[in-house]
Amino acid sequence: MRKNFFLISVLIIAAFIASCGRKGDLIIPGTVLPKPVTGLSVELKSAAVILSWTAPDKNTRDDPLTDLAGFLVLRADVPSGDAGCPCAFQKVGYVDLEYPKSAAINGRKVVWADGTGIFGRRYVYRVMPMNTDGFYGQATQTLPVDFLMPPEKISDLTASAGNMTALLSWSIPMKDEGGRAMTDLAGYNVYRHEQGVETKTKINPQPIKENRFTDRGLVNRRTYCYCVTALRGKEPPLTEGDYSEETCVTPAKTQAPPPPEGLRAVGGEGTVFLSWEPSFEPDVAGYNIYRKAAGEGAFKKLNAALIGRITYTDKEVKPGVKYTYYVTAVDNAVPPNESAPSKEEEAIPQAVQPGLN
Repeated sequence: MRKNFFLISVLIIAAFIASCGRKGDLIIPGTVLPKPVTGLSVELKSAAVILSWTAPDKNTRDDPLTDLAGFLVLRADVPSGDAGCPCAFQKVGYVDLEYPKSAAINGRKVVWADGTGIFGRRYVYRVMPMNTDGFYGQATQTLPVDFLMPPEKISDLTASAGNMTALLSWSIPMKDEGGRAMTDLAGYNVYRHEQGVETKTKINPQPIKENRFTDRGLVNRRTYCYCVTALRGKEPPLTEGDYSEETCVTPAKTQAPPPPEGLRAVGGEGTVFLSWEPSFEPDVAGYNIYRKAAGEGAFKKLNAALIGRITYTDKEVKPGVKYTYYVTAVDNAVPPNESAPSKEEEAIPQAVQPGLN
């Protein structure tokens, strides 16, 4: 009997020492707890450490988790040069699922920001799920984070539009937000949204190393707005500065197609027949035909609507008069772009022969 009592006492003490539950509470071996959070990641932006993770959906018995109450966030200082964490963790936040306050929760995704850090220190974070009985599951830990003063805000972003493209450029930031010289600039992030849409989307998967960027594959005649942030640090996660002011552009095609080639003009009875080679540009919508008679000073366009074929018969001519023609190609841009004139061709229509009775 005494032996059994001693064994039970040892088990209870061991369970108390190994317990990851709330302070002062005893977790009996076999207690059902939430499984750890997954996907814990860290971003450094605008003088805050932003943590995100995915809430567990099962407990330690692999049953659906129905009693999740929230998450405890712990932080520890990491000594310089030490990649591990031999130091004590302290509570810096709690996310209550019922009253999340400053946390953002979307389904099982949780985002929470720590704005209490001290610049120049290295931190490591832990997140522990808690059930409605107040017991915590196993902690998930981040890699060490260097909490640095963010780079200064980029103030001179410019953008110019091209055909389905936007060309961005900006100056290189040399200081941090505190005005101190910065020697660890690591690149830039570019954010974009369409006009009328508030949500900004980062469009570069990796930091951009140069202070210019060409955004391709856009839709012409849509307006896109951009802002840029600077990044600093020697290793991920990098520290990101504040958004620059926005600049907006509307891509459009401004380059005209090449002029048509192979124009021929042949005079007939009371007509001039024109033909030319088709344009191989995929966005050519049609052609315009211009004419002037001998003695006239300027060419006049003959067609009211674009001509979609590569032939044209001019019947509004007088026999014996010399006419000069050229053709242009027009694309489907808005507004449309018209090519330079083709080479000119001349023709003299003949008199109409009277028909036989």
